[in-house]
Amino acid sequence: MSHRDKALAGRHQDVQSTGPAKPEESSFVYVGNSGEAEDISGARLHPAEQAAPSQALWRMALYENRTLASAVTAAVTGMLAGYPFDSLKTRMQTHHYPSLLACARRSIAEEGLLGLYRGLLPPLITASAAKSMSFSVFERTKKWLRRHDPYKHSANPLGLPDFQRRTVGSVAVTAGFSGSISGAVIAALCCPLELIKVQMQLANLLNKDIGAAAPATALPPASNSGSWRQHRTGPRWAGSNLSVCREIVRHKGVFGLYSGIGLHVVRDASGTAIYFAAYETVKETLRRLTGSDTTGPLTHMLAGGTCGVVSWLLIFPVDLVKSTMQSQVLKPKDAQEFKGAWQCVVKIHSKLGLSGFYRGISVSLIRAFPIHGLNFVVYEWARSLICHLAGQPE
Repeated sequence: MSHRDKALAGRHQDVQSTGPAKPEESSFVYVGNSGEAEDISGARLHPAEQAAPSQALWRMALYENRTLASAVTAAVTGMLAGYPFDSLKTRMQTHHYPSLLACARRSIAEEGLLGLYRGLLPPLITASAAKSMSFSVFERTKKWLRRHDPYKHSANPLGLPDFQRRTVGSVAVTAGFSGSISGAVIAALCCPLELIKVQMQLANLLNKDIGAAAPATALPPASNSGSWRQHRTGPRWAGSNLSVCREIVRHKGVFGLYSGIGLHVVRDASGTAIYFAAYETVKETLRRLTGSDTTGPLTHMLAGGTCGVVSWLLIFPVDLVKSTMQSQVLKPKDAQEFKGAWQCVVKIHSKLGLSGFYRGISVSLIRAFPIHGLNFVVYEWARSLICHLAGQPE
């Protein structure tokens, strides 16, 4: 008998002794009448096994929304770390201080350290939504450009960069165009919140301006809730975002919440284009120089810090004019120094020259590198962690 025949005979004997082979038990899990997870045979599952399917679903849902989750994590971290610097920047743009240190000392002396966090709640909430939306629009626009690129499978006859990210130039063009779309969308949605934030950051200073323009009246009894209101005949400010919103609507109507939207769109569309283009260009350049297929935290820090500094250097004049114009929203008309954006530009240039458009930039540059570097380190880390938990590629 050959080896093959012996093997077949042995297998036949095993089948006869053990009966028909049982099918493998399914790992399918369902919830029984008792409300506890059971397998297909009706046996109760261990709690760890019960949790496994829900954990898998949760991880896959998180993976599908990895851009949103990573952007929210980065937004909250960056906002908490950088908001005091943003408050100082706004104060230096709209009021005259001899130096950043003088501005910080005077602000803390008059309002305390928490005064630098006044108006934090709206941008903290909206920054999470705005940043997640910004990154989502940015990523989706990049994918759309790659899919609809007419030179997807061939070189551009004019030698111009395409959207396929085959070269550093292609990476920069794709990121810049996608960033501009993202910035314009976010600016249109967030203009009212940005306006309220500016009013809250400057509330104490603007109250003084309004009070100086109005005749004084008798002071009412002191109260804890109105510790930083001006007791004059001008608009009475309260220390809440909702009251500022009501005050703007009362004086300017609903559309008053969109004061400065033109400058806001210009700033965010151009600024976000520069921001993402600089980040992806530096990141891709460093990746190619190191010959690596991936990038690490140091690369993300360098690329993020660079894009923050470059974007602020280029768009700061627009931001200054925007903040200046928005700071006048609640001032009486006769107390408003500028009647329009162009008049603001002309007056600033005639008084201070080109350097006037960079008043307060020191605080932006000081915070730009570490804050934006941290922003992308956290974003890339969170995105990588989510992909790792889901067992999926980035």
